[in-house]
Amino acid sequence: MLTLLSRGGPVGQTAIMIGDPFPCAEVAAVDVLEELGSSIVCANDPPWTSFRRAHGARLRETWRVVSARDMDLHHLEAVAADLRTDARVGDSTLVGFGGGTALDTAKFLAWRLERPLVQILTLTSVDAGFTDAVGVRDAGRVRYIGQVRPDLVVLDLVLIRGAPVALNRAGIGDILSCHTGLCDWRLAADAGHGPPWDDDLAALGAGLLDELEAASADIAAVTDGGVRFLADAYRRIGAACAWAGHSRFEEGSEHFWAYAYEHRTGARLLHGELIALAVCALAHVQGNDPSRARRIVSDSMARAHPEDLGIDEVPFRGCLRDLGAYARAEDLDVSVADLRPITESQIDAAWAFVNTLPRAVVP
Repeated sequence: MLTLLSRGGPVGQTAIMIGDPFPCAEVAAVDVLEELGSSIVCANDPPWTSFRRAHGARLRETWRVVSARDMDLHHLEAVAADLRTDARVGDSTLVGFGGGTALDTAKFLAWRLERPLVQILTLTSVDAGFTDAVGVRDAGRVRYIGQVRPDLVVLDLVLIRGAPVALNRAGIGDILSCHTGLCDWRLAADAGHGPPWDDDLAALGAGLLDELEAASADIAAVTDGGVRFLADAYRRIGAACAWAGHSRFEEGSEHFWAYAYEHRTGARLLHGELIALAVCALAHVQGNDPSRARRIVSDSMARAHPEDLGIDEVPFRGCLRDLGAYARAEDLDVSVADLRPITESQIDAAWAFVNTLPRAVVP
């Protein structure tokens, strides 16, 4: 066990908890890598090159770096096969260093190679460090395969706050999605579909939304408190999903629409930003207080306007129109798209609404 893990620094007021599936600590990333020694680092670049340049004298034992750039399943299998030919793999720890692609690449390789996993966040745009399912792309579609949990999730505040502010603000997406996820779950549970309603999970989702709204100014300013909130919210969501065996309170039609949009267009957009826009659109379809979703996006200064994200009207409309059929073809959970027809007037209104989102102002 990492000695850093055993003495774990706090995340806000929360130290590493016994039985927590995603133990997280505030420590310097370089200290963790130095202690691990021989590692396979799955890194986004930037920031890996500049980090290695600054700390190279302390990272001499980090022997292998995998460029995290492609979540295609065939590519990942090829990387795993190549690593198996190196005898040193048996003594190594898999380390994710970066955002979602790096963290998911490390998860896949740790699962395939049956090695320990450490996740080092360099930004807070997505919750991938706190999920145990491995997200890959197979024939252009998102798939979740395997399960692996980290020995440690590293929160290096200096490293994270050095990332572009837009990437950190995007972290609201996978928390804001509780807004539409809870509504979809309620509709599905009342109709007898999927996991039954659970008051405790629902209260967690509702509480996270309240906390997100309260923390929006800190998230916009990328303060230590804002970063800590996003990481701790991800940790609580990940732990709850691991316990429940599903993510209904946090994932619903907004995620399904985002999957459909990327599949239809081939676009690879920043996940948190795409989800933030999708929450606003689907909340409008649900008749579920879309103004609150818009307010949180605005106050956190996250990018979500269609023009800022490069979202085109034709596929936006088509993905809403066909969302029910897409969800059934992909065997996704039941949502508003299955239980209520999405009309052309609703699509018109949703497109008009997301175009009222504030334009990005990024230093």
